[in-house]
This record gives sequence, C-alpha cells and structure tokens, in this order.
Amino acid sequence: MRLGISKIPASIRGLFLVALVWEIFHLALGTAALPSPLEAGQALFGRLGRDMPAHLVFSLMRIFTATALQIVLGAAIGFKLGTSHWADEVLGPAVKVLYPVPKIAFLPIFMILFGIGEFSKLLFVVVVAIFQTIVSVRDGVGEIPKPLFIAARSLDLRRAALFRHLIVPALMPRLFTSLRLGIGVGLSALFFAENYATRYGVGYLIMSSFAMADYVSTYAGILALSIMALGLFALVDGAESRLCPWLRAGKGAARGDISSGLAKRAKTSRSL
Repeated sequence: MRLGISKIPASIRGLFLVALVWEIFHLALGTAALPSPLEAGQALFGRLGRDMPAHLVFSLMRIFTATALQIVLGAAIGFKLGTSHWADEVLGPAVKVLYPVPKIAFLPIFMILFGIGEFSKLLFVVVVAIFQTIVSVRDGVGEIPKPLFIAARSLDLRRAALFRHLIVPALMPRLFTSLRLGIGVGLSALFFAENYATRYGVGYLIMSSFAMADYVSTYAGILALSIMALGLFALVDGAESRLCPWLRAGKGAARGDISSGLAKRAKTSRSL
C-alpha cells in the first residue's frame, strides 16, 4: 500500500490532501464564503472559455519577465559580493539591512516614484525577489572549496574556463534554489501588484471577485494561481534535472550507499 502511494506524484498527493482539508472545512462551516473545491474547479473550467486565459497569460508574462531579470541581476550582484572584498565591504551592509525588511511595504513608494504601469509592477516584483538570489549566490561562492581554485590555477585555466568549469557548476544548485524561492516570493508580490491599474492578471481576478462577493470566482482564481505555481515549479525541477544531473546521481549514490550499509548491518546482526 505504501509502495503504491509513493508511485503517485507528490504534487498530485499534495493537491488531493489540500482538497480533502478544504472540503472538510467547507462542510463544517457551511458558509457561502467557503465554496467546495468542486465548485471552485467548475468555476475555473467555466472561465477557461472566457477571461481566464487572458488573466493567466498576463500573470505568466509578468512573473517570467521579473524572474528572469532578478535571477540575472541577483546572480551578478551576488557573484561580485562573493568574489570582491571591496564590493562586500561597500554593498554587503546594505544587503544585510534590506534583506529582512518586508519589501511588500514598498509598494506605495513604487507607485509614487515609478507610476502605476507595467514597469512599476515588474520592478516591484524584481526588488522583492532579488535579495534571495543575491544572498544565495554570495554564500555559494564563499562555500566553493579553496583547494579547487588552487587546482584550477595549477592547470593554468583562464578566467572564462574557470568560470565555466568550476564556478557555474558549483553555483547551479544555488541558482535553482533561488529560482524556486524567487518564484514563490515573486508570485506573492505579483498578487499585490496586479491589484492596481490593470484589468488582467490572476491577482486582479481574485480581488475583484472578492470585492463583488463572488466567492466561487475568488477561489477559482486562487486555484488557478496555485496550478500556475505548480507548473512553474515543475519546469524548474525539469530544468534542474537536465542541467544538474550530478545532483540526482549523487542522491541516488548516497541512497545506494545507505541501503547497502543497512543491509550489511542487518546481515551481520542476523548472523550473530
């Protein structure tokens, strides 16, 4: 039974568990403010032939653009902080101060300084998510063992070769972790950014439906946002398994070593 459950993808199991808890609360509360997952799903599919595709396209365009920008800029800044003592001395304290600050509070400032158009929304999402990447890449550079750099210099590797064969593979897992964190935080920021000066976006759909007391459409929007996030995370997982195959191989080898070690111990204990 346990083996059969483990064959079901984790995302499907998670959705089933959330839907089950959701249904329990729906039945227990018995209020129109909490429709059943079936009603929300039917509303979502019903809107697929109307306005839902436009909301999804606009949200996906915004999150894709903002995530690409924050990964490129954040990786460059984090790499500079991790490799340059001067940069870390000058910019490091500012990153340390701003990183724990809830950047959502800056939304009114962005609206005042940069207007209420698309640029303001994208810039807001970038600023909210970029600190995850900066800190992750900076710490990742510092964790690369120094003997590897010494070995690379002894092989007379040029800077480009050193970057390609040592630094990029070492930082790649960190970048994918930053990508996951950035998508999660970026979607939260996007939800707020899509609540002003726009007619399209899943965040706009959720809050406009809520304002009109259309709770079924509100939860349909939440469901759409959740499915969109799951799809983005699946893309990141697929890219990571393709670009970082050594991670999966390492986990498999580690599991194999642990399994073989446990088997040997069990065999020894039986023989005793």
